[in-house]
Amino acid sequence: MWEQLDALVSARGKGAVQWHYVRGHAGTPGNERVDEIADGLAQGLEIALYRGPLIGYPCAILDLPSDTVVPARSSPAGARGDSRSKSPYSYLSVVDGQLARHATWAECERRVKGRAGARFKKAMNQADEAAILREWRIEPGAS
Repeated sequence: MWEQLDALVSARGKGAVQWHYVRGHAGTPGNERVDEIADGLAQGLEIALYRGPLIGYPCAILDLPSDTVVPARSSPAGARGDSRSKSPYSYLSVVDGQLARHATWAECERRVKGRAGARFKKAMNQADEAAILREWRIEPGAS
């Protein structure tokens, strides 16, 4: 599938498609829609797919948060800093407005899987956790 995608992108010409890294389960409309489609298809559900002009798409799939990153073509090991080698500080989730902190990513993911509007993120340190909670408009002392 990646080879087919690469061929389609290449056929559009250099610069016609721009890739962005978008944090998953962070409320980004296009990312949430992709997750909804993937989950539905994995469960064998019939998923209504849109066919028509982009302007008529029922959600704002081109709205990107300010913290998206256009990834480099190739990056050396560790280019994202040392966050890959460090243990996370916490895993956060919000389901139905209720915040929870989890010891493992799997535990966090189980809580939010299939829950509409749920959010979850990994925090690498206390400051990162506080920033995520501010982004979600949750008081840092809440739990």
